[in-house]
Amino acid sequence: MLDTARNTRAGGLRDLVTELLGLWLLLAVFLDGWAHLNVPSLETFFTPWHAALYSGMVATAAWTAVVIWRNRAPGQPLWQAAPPGYRGTAVGVILFATAGGLDLLWHELLGIEVSLDALVSPTHLLLGFSLFLILGTAVRSARAASHPGNFAWTPAALFAVVLLTGLGAFFLIYCSAFVRPGPTALFTPMPVGTPGRIQSEMPVVIALASYLLTTALIIAPFLFTLSAARRPARGIVTMLVVAAAWLPVAMVGLRPFAIAGAAGATVAAVVADLLLATAPDAWLSRRLPGVAAGIAALLWTGQLVAFAVTDAIRWPPSLWLGAVVLSTAAAAGLAALSSWGPARS
Repeated sequence: MLDTARNTRAGGLRDLVTELLGLWLLLAVFLDGWAHLNVPSLETFFTPWHAALYSGMVATAAWTAVVIWRNRAPGQPLWQAAPPGYRGTAVGVILFATAGGLDLLWHELLGIEVSLDALVSPTHLLLGFSLFLILGTAVRSARAASHPGNFAWTPAALFAVVLLTGLGAFFLIYCSAFVRPGPTALFTPMPVGTPGRIQSEMPVVIALASYLLTTALIIAPFLFTLSAARRPARGIVTMLVVAAAWLPVAMVGLRPFAIAGAAGATVAAVVADLLLATAPDAWLSRRLPGVAAGIAALLWTGQLVAFAVTDAIRWPPSLWLGAVVLSTAAAAGLAALSSWGPARS
């Protein structure tokens, strides 16, 4: 028992160091994204922002090698010496190095992406997948260390889920409800057939889709953390909102409306966490769709209140209220799917 406890503590510290290096990588990714959005004439691969990212990967690769070497038994092949959860990390490091070389070649041949194309560039997506493998290390490690049916979330594993949410927020920033003006933008409904109607409605259509996708980005990780625990981790909604909101808001340049909306949603997330801490277990097991819907309603209501206080809501009530209702329905649907199972006799 003492050996098991000692190994658990050592594994938890090891995973925490790995995820802290993952934080370095994630912040460097957002810093590089900020440079692509705010630094004109970025025409070279060799930038300070790339240096921050690739130095973080060098540190991660070195740490991964140390972890595997320390875990190696005499005569054991290195690949078999990786602790549980770290084979994926090693694959991620190798894949990142490969994708980095391809990205350099891509930029030398085709130039530097300057807009939306930077987020969907194949080499950048490959870099994103390698980061997904690295940031998910602590989740795989915790799962491997748990007994069947008795999974326990470690601090490092929860931190990993938050980092993965931030990674998703980066690659979906073009449809984030936290970086678009949304209800603060003026919209005048036009009758069907009016010239220019489609063009005038397009920003609203994108904003509505952004609400649905951003809701999924926050609610899905929340449900994932709850799937193996009887109660949600303390502060989990606030941590997910911080990752999904504040990192993109900083990346686009801390615009006033975005700051207000993120602040309102963060306050609402704190309220949601306080309510979750006192909610009966029955609510979290039998009424999970209602719980998820309530979280979404709180978050977007908080954002709207912040918009109204700091600026104004220029959408008609049917539109901004509909956005909240659609988001709560999407959250409830995700929760219903996640808790679906055979009927009990």
